[in-house]
Amino acid sequence: MASLLCHACAVAWTPPSLHMLNPQLRTLQTIRMADSSGWRPKTVDPLGKAWGVPAQKQRDYALWLDLRTAENTFAQMVVIKLFYDVRRTIDEAGRSLPRGAAVEGLLFDEARYERADTIGQDVPIYLETPTGFVNATVKDVMEPLDTVLRAPTTVDTLESATADLSTADGGSGTKVLVLPADSMLWSMALTGLQPSELQCLEGNQGA
Repeated sequence: MASLLCHACAVAWTPPSLHMLNPQLRTLQTIRMADSSGWRPKTVDPLGKAWGVPAQKQRDYALWLDLRTAENTFAQMVVIKLFYDVRRTIDEAGRSLPRGAAVEGLLFDEARYERADTIGQDVPIYLETPTGFVNATVKDVMEPLDTVLRAPTTVDTLESATADLSTADGGSGTKVLVLPADSMLWSMALTGLQPSELQCLEGNQGA
């Protein structure tokens, strides 16, 4: 759906599968949403220059990518595809991603988890276990987590989950919004915009 979900990108969007098959574009493997510079490759975004890059969105909860039931659990492939899907949604709507927009964690189901699925991603790794959530970022270490977690899967449930997290008392734990690899959900979560504000503008298709 590390600071749907990591400077801006001037590369026109093409299906991620083509990037993955083209050896000349293997440098995409270095794109990490957790990059300290923000969720962008390090090239200049002409839209960002024209409209400005919004300030970082302030929130008191983390954003994790939900891979617990995903068909494809190889995180790097999912993250890169999600990046381009979100960028297309944002660009076609004539908007810009805020500074610091990023996937801040990867959530796996312990029963399906393979550490090899996280190769190439410098993002914290979390597992859902029968007894709760653990931080598995460090190999062979399962650190228990105290979390207040919401996992919406639709636009309507995203709004209610976000409102719930904003008012919830996290205590000493971490408040987390977990999203599947859905470009609209991540675009909303990262920008704070509504679906009506993220509609493709006339003439922007394929921007």
